[in-house]
Amino acid sequence: MNKNYNITVVSCLLPLAALAAGISSTATANTLATFDKPNIPVKYIVKFKDQQENGLSLRSESAEFSGGRVAQRSLLDRLSADNIEEFGTESTYSAQLDKEAIQALQNNPEIDYVEVDPPRHLLSQSLPWGQTFVGATLLDDSNAGNRTVCIIDSGYDLAHNDLSGNQVNGTNDSGTGSWSSPGRHNAHGTHVAGTIAAISNTEGVVGVLPNQNVNLHIVKVFNESGWGYSSGLVKAIDTCVANNANVINMSLGGSNSSRTEEAALKTHYDNGVLLIAAAGNDGNTAHSYPASYDSVMSVAAVDNQKHHADFSQATNQVEIAAPGEAILSTVTLGEGRLADITLAGQSYFNRGVVPHNRLVNINGNYEPTPVPGSVTAQLARCDTSSGVYNCSNMAGKVCLTERIGNQQSGVYPEVDAVKACYNAGASAAIVYSNTELAGLQNPFLVDTNGSYNLVSVSVDRALGLELANSVGQTITVDSSINQDYEYYNGTSMATPHVTGVAALVWSYHPQCSASQLRKAIKATAEDIDVAGRDNRTGFGLINAVSAKEYLDAGCNGPDGNGSGAESFENTQATAIPDNSRYGITSEINVTRTGDAGVLTVDLNVTHTYIGDLNVKLISPTGESVVLHNNSGSSSNNILKSYTVDYTGIESKGTWQLKVYDNARRDTGTLNSWRINFK
Repeated sequence: MNKNYNITVVSCLLPLAALAAGISSTATANTLATFDKPNIPVKYIVKFKDQQENGLSLRSESAEFSGGRVAQRSLLDRLSADNIEEFGTESTYSAQLDKEAIQALQNNPEIDYVEVDPPRHLLSQSLPWGQTFVGATLLDDSNAGNRTVCIIDSGYDLAHNDLSGNQVNGTNDSGTGSWSSPGRHNAHGTHVAGTIAAISNTEGVVGVLPNQNVNLHIVKVFNESGWGYSSGLVKAIDTCVANNANVINMSLGGSNSSRTEEAALKTHYDNGVLLIAAAGNDGNTAHSYPASYDSVMSVAAVDNQKHHADFSQATNQVEIAAPGEAILSTVTLGEGRLADITLAGQSYFNRGVVPHNRLVNINGNYEPTPVPGSVTAQLARCDTSSGVYNCSNMAGKVCLTERIGNQQSGVYPEVDAVKACYNAGASAAIVYSNTELAGLQNPFLVDTNGSYNLVSVSVDRALGLELANSVGQTITVDSSINQDYEYYNGTSMATPHVTGVAALVWSYHPQCSASQLRKAIKATAEDIDVAGRDNRTGFGLINAVSAKEYLDAGCNGPDGNGSGAESFENTQATAIPDNSRYGITSEINVTRTGDAGVLTVDLNVTHTYIGDLNVKLISPTGESVVLHNNSGSSSNNILKSYTVDYTGIESKGTWQLKVYDNARRDTGTLNSWRINFK
């Protein structure tokens, strides 16, 4: 599929660095006020200095700012700013400004900086084979209730049978409508959600987390126009965090960076939230944001032969790869397209049969124009051995042919195969992949003038060659509309595979940090392109089972614990008495001998006010170290790994963990703890 969301990325005519540096001439303001996409309003982020930065002298000279938000809004109003939105810290705004307002703000000592609010777009080009490729089907998701995944996108069709039974809630952003009812032509977010959590219910598809255990929060920031601002993304991420998100999926991006966005994402990542975003679909080496910030995992797309997808951007920020070509998932009810091939009573649907993504030029815009129908006829092969299509007489037949050439950025050869079959009189066409890209493809069929009104589908090379052995037999090709599922392409589709796997693996080891999980995912990826990390696929194809096994050895993995690493664990859950000086004592009998050295302790405690808690580790010979000392205030739960130096202390014997609750009302449980020796 290719929704009309793959908009040419917006760029401003002056580098953002120049704007951030405070250039304030009239010429600069004029330049800043223009995007190369006139249909998208230009907005700016205005960051006021914090009060402590301003100093008393500045506050006395500008007493109007002492009123905080009210005074700041007043200044923007006086400068005739339009569409003002507050977000982030209490001194940051997004607004439409004219050149005089920009210059006035840049010259105002109360302003930290002004920068363009760069647009962010959905990044979709358009039987989830991807679930098996990432190892999701080999891990049980019964622990996933301890994780919350937040999806920032275009909404979630709560009426869809494959999504309605999940543990899900959401937030509407201004102007986008209900998060749970995306509306027509707005299925991108529903497709992303299906890859993460489509329910295992005997129909449709299944997601990485299919058993209705994971918590989902949906933030709808896109409507059918398919774009929004960086400031809206920052607000959405803040909303995710406020709703206890552990992992945030961002199948979106744009070409310009933002200081404000970068700082906000770094803060959330540093505070333990894993941020995952699409690398981009322009098929070049340009950076896309937010994926290209250091705090974000940038996800590339591959096909079902583990080949890098032609559209997937290749940059030095790409970190991991996942399935993103011909991905079948949920869409808004009735908006999907499906296809099937039946031969000798056997359906090939589960092998992957992709209805052609036909685009016709209508009044200057290329719009999806599918050709539905069912054709039963004799199968015939159109020869391509000479490098061109030689179809002979295909009258009333189903034309099977190999694709000559592959789709690249701006190159769409699929129409040539269908044209050859159509001109030979065929009633339907099946196009199979060539040796160069043998996997299942979902290419555009750019039929500019609507000339080839033919039922047509794509299959992978293996299936195409199988069908070639049945030439002369009767075959049926079906292509249907008004379905609830569809194949999409894009790094947008790769991203939720990574998000789902991250939540799945993390659910087994919630005591590990976001950075430790991120390290585990990279360290255990399957190297599929150039040896080692590369700009096309990063560290390789994500592998759920290997990442879990890495963390099974400890939050820092087997390499972090050194050779001969040993772990000992107590998984008996024990309630922590409220406001008790006696607390609880949990023990682990360590059979390892020798110097304990620098060890790590993985702690899993649920509690509604961790500022009440004191946690102490005691060695067999009585040496104690405080792991948690009444910090964290009203935060919930301790899911953390601690590094402790017990060098010179014998490891063998009974280790104790003492947990005290020093205040009334809030209570909790020590669920488990583990000692990891190097």
